[in-house]
Amino acid sequence: MKKAMIAVSLLSVVAVATSAAFLTGSAEAASKSTAAVQSGGTGIEAASVEHMKRTVFSPDGKLVSIFEEWQDTVSPRYKGAATSAEDGTASMVIQNGKEFVKYFIDANGNVVDGMKQSFPQASEPSSFFAAEKERYTREEWKNKGKVTENGVTYTKVTRTYTSVGTKFTETLLLNNSGLPVKESIYTIENGKPELQFNASYEYDKLKADKSLFDVDRVKLPKK
Repeated sequence: MKKAMIAVSLLSVVAVATSAAFLTGSAEAASKSTAAVQSGGTGIEAASVEHMKRTVFSPDGKLVSIFEEWQDTVSPRYKGAATSAEDGTASMVIQNGKEFVKYFIDANGNVVDGMKQSFPQASEPSSFFAAEKERYTREEWKNKGKVTENGVTYTKVTRTYTSVGTKFTETLLLNNSGLPVKESIYTIENGKPELQFNASYEYDKLKADKSLFDVDRVKLPKK
């Protein structure tokens, strides 16, 4: 029973660390949240889209899941994707101005469920990278100084908290710009840490391909 509760806790920790959009399904959360990449396309704004990819591994190095996010910094447009390595299923969200869609994809690539919604007004454009950098300056994160790996110097930050009755410690390495590049999540039991997940981060900036944020082309199944 204890292991089952820890598993539930870990799922919530991984999800929260990645994106509020997948949990709330709201356009406002999507525009402010964290996480999916596609190479540039025809583009209407040069490199205005911030992209982050977070790849999660088990302690033995097995791929667990991939979370990705695209955030347009000049228009209220956002896309997020969470893909399970175990079964190939995915959950997706797209915000384009006032239009919002959240949907789920099965292992065969078929849309199996979802919802669309229109809002009275669009949210303001925002920078996901800036929000991430600010996050790790908050009081809950403790600066542990500089560490060097493979000739590269990072800033190490940690935080400890309790979720669903389980105590966790997160350790991240931040690059020179303040964005995380490596992450480890531990459970703490009887004062001893036990590694649960490792994660790596990748970043780039892309042209604003119209198709990336196309809500209309998502065809939801009829109910």
